[in-house]
Amino acid sequence: MNPDLRNLIALQDLELNIASLQKQASEIPNKKQVLENELERIRSEYDREVVRLKDLANQRRALEGVVDDRRAKLSRLKDQLMTVKTNKEYTAMLHEIQMAEEQIRSEEDKILEIMEETEDMEGDLRKAEQEMLKRSGEIQEEIRKTDESVPRLESELERQREEKAAMESTITTELLAQYRSIAKARKGVALAEAKDELCSACHVRIRPQMYAELLRTDNIYICDSCSRILFHRDNS
Repeated sequence: MNPDLRNLIALQDLELNIASLQKQASEIPNKKQVLENELERIRSEYDREVVRLKDLANQRRALEGVVDDRRAKLSRLKDQLMTVKTNKEYTAMLHEIQMAEEQIRSEEDKILEIMEETEDMEGDLRKAEQEMLKRSGEIQEEIRKTDESVPRLESELERQREEKAAMESTITTELLAQYRSIAKARKGVALAEAKDELCSACHVRIRPQMYAELLRTDNIYICDSCSRILFHRDNS
C-alpha cells in the first residue's frame, strides 16, 4: 500500500477517535445533570411522602383536639340536663346531646381512617426509603465515575492529538490538503474502504478496471460517486 495512503488511514482513524472522545467529553455535563436531576426527583418524591405523613399526623391531632372539646361540651350538656325544668327544654337538650354524640362519632371515624391510612403509608414509606437509598447510592456512584472519567478523557485526547500532529507531518502537503478538502465535504470521513467491488461509504459499485488497479497498484483512486479516497485493507 502507498505509504501516504497508509498514513492517511491512520490519520482518519485518529481523527474519528478524537471526534468520538470529544463527543463523550461534551456529553458529560448533560449526563451528570440528568443523573443529578434524577437524584433530586427521587429525594423530592420521598420528601413529599414524608410531608404527607406529617400532615396526616397533624390532621389526627387536630381531630383529636376537636373530639376532646366536643366530649367536654357533651359532659357539660349532660350535667345541664339534670337542671332543666320543662319538657321542652329537656327535649331540646336531648337533641343537642344527640347531635354532639353524632359529631364525636363522625370525628372518631375520621381519626380511624387517618390511622389506617397512616399505617399503610408508614409501611410504604419504609419500602420507599430503602429503594431511595439504594437508587441514590447507584446514581451517586454513576456521578462519581462520570467525574473520574473526565481527566482520563482529557489525557487520552491530548495523547491522540499529539499522535495526530505527528502523523500529519508524515503526509505530503498536497495529499493532506486533498484529504482535508474531502473530509470537510464528507462530515470528516475522507477515506472509504473498497470491498467486494463496492465503496463502503456510498455503497456504489466501483468500476472494474479501477478496482483491479486499486488491488495491484499503489496509486491513489477516488470514488466516482462520493469522491472519497479509496483504499483496500487486504493490500496493506
